[in-house]
Amino acid sequence: MEDDRLTSGRRKLTFPLSKAGGAPFDLEMHLPFRLAVLVNLLQAQRDPQVKGMTDLGLRELRVLLNVGAYMPVRAADIGYQTRLDPGTISRGVATLVERGYVTVSSDPTDQRSSLVELTDSGRELYEQVAGVLGQRATEIEQVLDAGEREMLFDFLARLEDKAEEVLARTALERRREGQPLSADQREMLRWYRRTTGSKMEDG
Repeated sequence: MEDDRLTSGRRKLTFPLSKAGGAPFDLEMHLPFRLAVLVNLLQAQRDPQVKGMTDLGLRELRVLLNVGAYMPVRAADIGYQTRLDPGTISRGVATLVERGYVTVSSDPTDQRSSLVELTDSGRELYEQVAGVLGQRATEIEQVLDAGEREMLFDFLARLEDKAEEVLARTALERRREGQPLSADQREMLRWYRRTTGSKMEDG
């Protein structure tokens, strides 16, 4: 018998699958869709408390939170942490610099890279936003016991690693076929090689 927990979501009960010909693609059983829906629900800039603190958009909030967690951090590393493309990160950092929340300086170990750090006002905002998001996460996670929470984070880590592998291999295949790669694909391939020590070759 199918586990009732797989089908008891309120949204699934409200919106039954179409019967208008053919076999519809069941989005409720499609993992990327389910994760995307949850992410959309929990976007920081939709939280009324966060909105009361700042008018920063989601892009800037993601960058701010990552800088606060890992500073001093290279702009390229923020891209890996957030899985946002380099152009998006650059625009997010530029906005935060303009607003006085972060500073950018040369990396003394690599002149091609820049280091991003919070200013005093950036740290104040970071602590406020992080506090709200932490409280909300604690409330949401009440539906899980300690063992389930540990399992969930393990599952998420394994899914992320596998997704990265699949996307990196797709990018490599495109390169082998002589097709151009987007900046995002090049970055994905570079990070997969760096973090796994993979010997993926282009030939």
